[in-house]
Amino acid sequence: MSCTRCGALITPGSRSCPACGKAVPPERVGTAAVVATAPPAGGAMRGYEPAASPLDAAVSPAVPQQTNGLAVVSLVMGIIWYGWIGSILALIFGYIAKSQIDALQGRQKGRGFAIAGIVLGWVGVGILALVIIAAIVIKPN
Repeated sequence: MSCTRCGALITPGSRSCPACGKAVPPERVGTAAVVATAPPAGGAMRGYEPAASPLDAAVSPAVPQQTNGLAVVSLVMGIIWYGWIGSILALIFGYIAKSQIDALQGRQKGRGFAIAGIVLGWVGVGILALVIIAAIVIKPN
């Protein structure tokens, strides 16, 4: 049997590695004679156990990111305006989408769409305010 830390051969019945002093687990003490006589697997050198690779661990499949639907709706409403109702809806959907995307911590994309919808919504509301002010100031006689 070989040491899992340094790879040195451990004699049957030993409680620790003679090279590095690492303790041999109790369940492996009784099976030391069987393990020591087994031929090396895969052409590996005697007394050498290759280190576990991080690639050997089970890897969970990556979940593709989906674009937040409210972010897209916010952008579209900000572009269309539709009698300035679209601007208000762009603001509402944009802020909701942005908070959902931030809460999911990178599992959804579309934050840029949401921000663009919010900006276009505020531009639309600003233009609406200017139109209302202009209508009040410039009264037809």
